[in-house]
Formats: sequence, C-alpha cells, structure tokens
Amino acid sequence: MRTRAREAVFTYIFSKLFNPGDEGLFDVLCGELNAKDKSFASFILDNINKNWEKYSEKITALAENFREERILCADKCAIMIGFCELDYCLDTDIPIIIDEAVKLSVKFSTEKSADFVNGILAQYAKEVGRGCNI
Repeated sequence: MRTRAREAVFTYIFSKLFNPGDEGLFDVLCGELNAKDKSFASFILDNINKNWEKYSEKITALAENFREERILCADKCAIMIGFCELDYCLDTDIPIIIDEAVKLSVKFSTEKSADFVNGILAQYAKEVGRGCNI
C-alpha cells in the first residue's frame, strides 16, 4: 500500500535530517513492503533527493509568515513527499496526494501541522498547474 511506502520515505528523510550517516535504514524501513510499493518509495526518495534544495526553498517561499527555522522538520518531510508526488505522480489525484501528506503530518507532527501542510501543498498544486480540481 502506498501509504506504508510514504511512511517509509517520511521516516527515512526525517531520520537523515538528524543522522545523515545511516545508509542502510531505507532498506530496513522498506523491508515489509511489496516490490511495487518499494519501487514507489525508492522513486519518491530519489526525486526528493534530486530536488531537495528546490523543495526547501519552495517551502520557505510558500510559508510566508514563517521563518525557515520555525518550520517543523516533520512538516517539511511531509510537504516534500507531497511536492514530489505533485511533480512526478501525475496519475495520482491531487486530493489523494494532499490527504496522504496531511495524514503524515497528523501522525508524526503537531495538531496545527495538518492545516499548514494542507495550505502549502494546495498553493504548490496551483503553482504547478495541478490545482484546478482542489
């Protein structure tokens, strides 16, 4: 299930923010995923890594009233997964992408994170031309 794949990616990138040296963690996190979901997780992670700077800058730009250091790491990770899916998973409906990222923020961050993550992803979806059906 892609939800579990997203959680594996989330956990990995969150961990890498604090412990950049654990290269084997991703394989452990994906250990119970089927081949299709592991492939999806790898695809998302690869594209997040390729676009890390771009996505970081975009989060800061869209979070107009927040300094970068005030954005929670967990929220940043959820948003990056959403950005990546909006950019590369054109077969996935926008509400599903945003809902999955919001669920990650609800599970791993604060009460206020859901609204923040939802708002940033809705703005980004409109910017990249995928926001007309939200």
